[in-house]
Amino acid sequence: MTPQARSASAWTIALVVVFAALLTAGFAVWDQQVLQAVRDGAGKDWRGLARFLSRYGDFPWLLGGGLVALALCLRFRRRDLARIFTAMLLAGVLAGLASNVIKLGTGRVRPRVENVEHGWYGSTHEGRWVSLSHDFQAFPSSHSACAFGFFFPLFLSRRWLGSAGLIVASAIAWSRVQLNAHHVSDIAGGAIIGVLAGWLVWRWIVERGGLSRWLGDKAR
Repeated sequence: MTPQARSASAWTIALVVVFAALLTAGFAVWDQQVLQAVRDGAGKDWRGLARFLSRYGDFPWLLGGGLVALALCLRFRRRDLARIFTAMLLAGVLAGLASNVIKLGTGRVRPRVENVEHGWYGSTHEGRWVSLSHDFQAFPSSHSACAFGFFFPLFLSRRWLGSAGLIVASAIAWSRVQLNAHHVSDIAGGAIIGVLAGWLVWRWIVERGGLSRWLGDKAR
């Protein structure tokens, strides 16, 4: 294993541990406390920013930006950057798919829903299927999963620029809590999925030189 790969593994483990602790704290106490605080008006002056981040931090916008960047990298023969952007795009897709599949089985009610008792209902509720109902798709947060999946390969490849990306991902995750779309534990669960997806795809494409047929051989 190369030094870069060892560093990437260490960062992945560290972030997974941090988000697992946030997940546990959310389940234990923070979910309800933060939900009540937001309902009481905490952060209301920041709701405009939260709406902006939630809208433009959704994966279709990240995908569009990533595709433009990838096209420019290929046009100007920057294969090293093309590998990074390809990893970002694929990791975002993988994290989004994984989070949405998990949602089908959890059936957790979103914080802003008021006509259903909050809880975990699985695939059915009161004799009807709720897997595809938006109100029952709180856990995990797909915004959080896609954002962390998208930016984590950049962090593993270009530390300073990637750090800014992770700050953006964190802001996107925060926006979902501020808008009462998710609990703290929901965004933490999504972040774990995103980080793991980002590491796996980064290892395949950037570290090991996958997709050489389309991206060329990995630079030595």
